[in-house]
Amino acid sequence: MKKTVLLYLSLFLLIMLMACNSTKDKQTQAVGMSGDYLEVSSEVFSNLLLVKGELIYVPVYSDIYGTDVNKKIKLSATLSIRNTDMQNQIIVSIVDYYDTHGKKIRNYLESPVKLKPLQTVSYLVPYNEAEGGVGANFIVEWVSEQEVSEPVVEAVMIGTSSSLGISFVCQGKVLKYISE
Repeated sequence: MKKTVLLYLSLFLLIMLMACNSTKDKQTQAVGMSGDYLEVSSEVFSNLLLVKGELIYVPVYSDIYGTDVNKKIKLSATLSIRNTDMQNQIIVSIVDYYDTHGKKIRNYLESPVKLKPLQTVSYLVPYNEAEGGVGANFIVEWVSEQEVSEPVVEAVMIGTSSSLGISFVCQGKVLKYISE
């Protein structure tokens, strides 16, 4: 029974990891992003009267050390930004990915995106992404034109090593509060 569950879990993770192995254009888009997300033009964004917001640091691991420093385990990471306010929208204005040395690898947003109440947007760092390293991170900025509850911003990492499945979550840390 235990071996069967482990086999199915391993197959599921393998399928998930192979699905992440797509073109570079698809990798930099939001996971599951469809017409439900409203983009905000830079002109409109610059004229907003912001009441609340945060700049958040989120640790991400594209790989971790295994049994020794010579054996790294590759991971995929999903950044999740969840609007926890039940009545008001927020605007996600920055989603930038940096490597271990603080060099920006990519910007995941072409323009700011509105999240409706209780809506979530996710961004993927694929399994085969090796640029980030063990000290990779996201910088996320969100803002609002009214008082809102702060969103949950976290990264979920998953990977496999032999028959072992690895998964863990890292919470974002507020670097700066934004208001006018």
